[in-house]
Amino acid sequence: MRDLLRAASARQLSLPEYEADFYATVETVDEVILKTERAQTFREPDSPSWEAFAAGRWDDALRIAAQPNPELAQFFARLDELGSGLHRLRIVELPLTPYLIWELNFLRYRAQAGERIGVLVAEAVAERERDHGRIPELMVAGSRAVYDVRYDETGLPVGADKVVEPGVVEGCKSQILAMLDQAEPFESFFRREVDGRTPSTAHL
Repeated sequence: MRDLLRAASARQLSLPEYEADFYATVETVDEVILKTERAQTFREPDSPSWEAFAAGRWDDALRIAAQPNPELAQFFARLDELGSGLHRLRIVELPLTPYLIWELNFLRYRAQAGERIGVLVAEAVAERERDHGRIPELMVAGSRAVYDVRYDETGLPVGADKVVEPGVVEGCKSQILAMLDQAEPFESFFRREVDGRTPSTAHL
C-alpha cells in the first residue's frame, strides 16, 4: 500500500481537519470502513484509560476502559444503519509490547460495542512488507477516500494525508480486505495471548 500512496496526490490535513473530514465522509459511505494499525506503541493522551496505563495505574486503566460508552455504541449503530461498519486490522509483533497489552484490552470493549477486529501477527505480512514497504496507518472510507494518518516521533497523531484517487482507494481497500481474510478473530487471539496479562509481564 505504501507504494500506491507514494505515487498519489494527497491533501494534507491537520488533526482537527482530519477528524472533521473523516466523520463527515463516513456519513456518506454505505461500504465497509477499514482501519489498519501497524505500530506497536502509540500515545493517546485524550484517553483517560491510556493516561492511567501510562501512569502505571493498571487496575484504573481497565476499570475506565470497561465503563459504558453510549456515544461509541451509537456511532457503531449509525454505521450499521448506513450499511458500512468499522473493520480494524491490528498487526502485532510477539512478544506484545506493554502498550499493546493495554490497547488489546481496550479494544475488547470496542469489539463488544460493535467494532469488527481481526489480528495478524507481523510474520504474516513480512513478505508483503519486504516487497511493498511497511504497512501504513490508514483509515479507508469505502470507495471515497484513504486517510494516511501521520504521527510524530512519540506516537502522537498529528494529522493525515487524504487521497481520493479511485485506483489508490480501491487498491488499498482490496489489500486490507485480503489481509482481514487471513486475520484471526479478535476474541480468540485475546484469550490466547492477552487475557490475564499485565504490562509488567509484557516480555515474560
